[in-house]
Amino acid sequence: MDPTAVLNIIYKTAVLIKKTVEDVKANQQQCKRLGERIDAINQCLKSLNDRDLKRSEIEQSLDNFRKRVQECLDFITQFKEKTSWFVRVFKNQNHKEQFQELNLQLSQCANDLNLGINLKQLFDVKIDENDQKTDLNTIESKIDDIAQLMEQMKEEQYNHYKGIEENIKQRLNSLKYNLQQDIIKIKDPVKAKEIAEEEHAFLHIPFHDLIQEKRIGQGGFADVYRGRWLSRDHEVAIKVIRIQFLDDRIKGDLVNEISMMHQIHYDHILNIFGACMEPNNYALIVEYMSLGSLYDILRQKRFQLTWSDRYQFFTVTSSH
Repeated sequence: MDPTAVLNIIYKTAVLIKKTVEDVKANQQQCKRLGERIDAINQCLKSLNDRDLKRSEIEQSLDNFRKRVQECLDFITQFKEKTSWFVRVFKNQNHKEQFQELNLQLSQCANDLNLGINLKQLFDVKIDENDQKTDLNTIESKIDDIAQLMEQMKEEQYNHYKGIEENIKQRLNSLKYNLQQDIIKIKDPVKAKEIAEEEHAFLHIPFHDLIQEKRIGQGGFADVYRGRWLSRDHEVAIKVIRIQFLDDRIKGDLVNEISMMHQIHYDHILNIFGACMEPNNYALIVEYMSLGSLYDILRQKRFQLTWSDRYQFFTVTSSH
């Protein structure tokens, strides 16, 4: 790569480092020191003329320095991430060894570039030790905050894995239930007829054939999830009814209601594909509308509706 182009990359990366240092949540003093040392080396690089840049040995040294500067930016950025900086601090506190290694590499680059810099003064070990103490004291002052953030993260992880475990249990119960229903249909002709009549009313979709993804809505008696109907490989909305048990009368009424809705096919009404009617898992599986409802579109104003669109909405809604 052309030395001038490499220099431009180095200068731009140095500017990014300076901006990033302002937002780091920990080890700010050591991060700032890295940036200052890179700036000092860059000041000397800016004094190089075209003849200096054409020296064969400068190309490799410049490219090495570019790589080290990028590594510094990548390392510093870790302390800026809101969701993970405290984890790094919890595990390694002031990251003394990592900063020492980066400073050593920068010092070696400055030496290879032969810029006439007083490296002992620029990379003063005593200054580094003071920076380490300052950063460690700052971390100590944030112990309560770091502990609280760690606890929140652990709780989120626990809830995530707990949710996975619960979902696996539900899917296993769904498989067992459907197998039991198949056995009942073989052993008990009367019961088989009742099951057949219910299944004829609308498509019964087993819970184990559904994947609940993101929750997209919540009502007084149900939660709505964006999900996937596995056997059809179809994106759907899953309206999970918060009822664990239905007696025969209420279940019969619900079956009739779903059957009626299942038979309605109209351009402006969501299609109902079917329902899950398993114990502890009652849900409607309906058409998924990625843009949400008309109310959502009008309220959020994500789309600019023409007057023609508005007139069409008005005429359609007023004619029914």
